Amino acid sequence: MPGTRPADKIDWKGEPISVVSLGCDRLSALTPIAIQAIREAQVIFGSQHHFREIEDIETKAEKIVFASPFSNLGSQLVAQQSKRVVVLASGDALYFGVGKFLNRTVDRDCLVFHPNISSVQACFHFLGLCWQDAKVVSLHGRPLNSLRRHLENGRLIACLTDSNSNPIAIARELETQGFGASRVWVCEAMGSAQQRVSEKLATELAKSKHVFHELNLCVIQLSAKHPVLPSFPGIPDHFFSTGTEAGFGMISKREVRLTILSLMQPQPGEIAWDIGAGCGSVSVEWARWNEGGYIYAIEVEPKRARHIKINSERFGTDHNLTIVEAEAPACCDELPDPDCIFIGGSKGLAPMLEFAWQRLKPGGKLVVTAVTESSRHVLSSFVPDKPGLEQIEMQVSKNLPLSHDFRVLKPVLVVKCLKPEN
Repeated sequence: MPGTRPADKIDWKGEPISVVSLGCDRLSALTPIAIQAIREAQVIFGSQHHFREIEDIETKAEKIVFASPFSNLGSQLVAQQSKRVVVLASGDALYFGVGKFLNRTVDRDCLVFHPNISSVQACFHFLGLCWQDAKVVSLHGRPLNSLRRHLENGRLIACLTDSNSNPIAIARELETQGFGASRVWVCEAMGSAQQRVSEKLATELAKSKHVFHELNLCVIQLSAKHPVLPSFPGIPDHFFSTGTEAGFGMISKREVRLTILSLMQPQPGEIAWDIGAGCGSVSVEWARWNEGGYIYAIEVEPKRARHIKINSERFGTDHNLTIVEAEAPACCDELPDPDCIFIGGSKGLAPMLEFAWQRLKPGGKLVVTAVTESSRHVLSSFVPDKPGLEQIEMQVSKNLPLSHDFRVLKPVLVVKCLKPEN
C-alpha cells in the first residue's frame, strides 16, 4: 500500500556494491574507476542489453539477469554478498534509475555510484535548451492523466514515456487539456545509430501515425491560451464531479476548502487522512498541489467514492491519492500514521476526534469542520485544552453561476489544533 513504511534494509556484510551507470550509448564513456570495478567484479547484475554494452571489457564475473519482478533484486543481492558485486544501470542510476531502489534496500555506506550521462541530459544538449528550470515527469508505469498536474503555461517539461504514455498519446492529452499549441520534441534512441529527433506542435503530433522507437523521451514547451484545468490553488467548485448540478453536492466549497488547506499546510513527504471525504474536493486539491505527499480519502458511501475516483483522474492525482471505501475508524488500522487529519463529516464525531488524536503523529495537525449545532458542540468540547488552537467562523455568500443573485452558504466552523511533540 502506498505511503506505508519501507521494509528493513538488507544487513549487507560484503564489500560495497559498485553501481555503474552506462550512460546514453555512444554519447557516454565509462571512467577508468568504473571499468576497473567491472573487471574486478565476481558477479555483475544487469539486463541482456547491459551485458552487450560491456562485452569489450574483459571480466570473469558471473552475469546475472535482474529478477522479475524487479523487487526481488534484494534477494538476489543477498545471495551474492560474499562476492564483489557490480550493478549496471541505463543512463544515470540516480536519475529515475535503479539507484532509488538500491538506496531503499541497502545502507548508503554499502553503495558506490559511478555517474554517467542520462537520456534527459542528452536530449536537452542536442536541442540546445537550458534545462535547469525544466520539470522532468516520469510517465513510465504511471497513468497518462498524471501529466495533468504539471501542465502550466510557459513551463518546459521532459516526459519519460512508456508504451501507453507514448508521444502520440501525450500529444492528444495536451490537446484535450488546452495545450495543443505546445511544441513537442520527440527524441528517440539518443546516442545510438537509430537516434532521431523530430519537432511538431501537439495538435499535429496528435494526428500522427508514426511508430516511434521504444526508447523515446518527449521535451515539451507548454503553451495554452485557455488551459482546461487551473494552475493555482482554488479549484472552482463546478470542476468537481458530484452527481448533482455543477458546483453543488458533497464537496467543501472553494472558499471553505482553501481555508481548510491553509490550516492543513500540506508538506512534501507528509501523509494525510481525509475522513468523510465526500466527493473528494479537499483530498484532490491537497494531492494536486502537494506532489510529494500522500493522502487517503476515506468515504463509506459508494456513490461518493466513485466521484472521488472521477475527480482524482480528472486532476491527475491517482499516484498520491488512495480511496478507502469503508467506514472509519475501523478501516484505518492498516493505514500509516498520518501527519495531518481532516475530518469533514459529523457522523460519530466525538469518538472520531478521540481516535484521530491518538493516531496522529506527534507534532501532527488536526483540522475539523462543523456545520450543525450538535457537531459544533462536540468540537467545542474537544478543543479547549489542545495546543496550537485556531478557530475560524466562515459565512460565505457568492453569486450563482450566470447570475447576479447571491447564494448564502451555511456558516462553517473550521478548527485546527496541534498534537504535542512529546
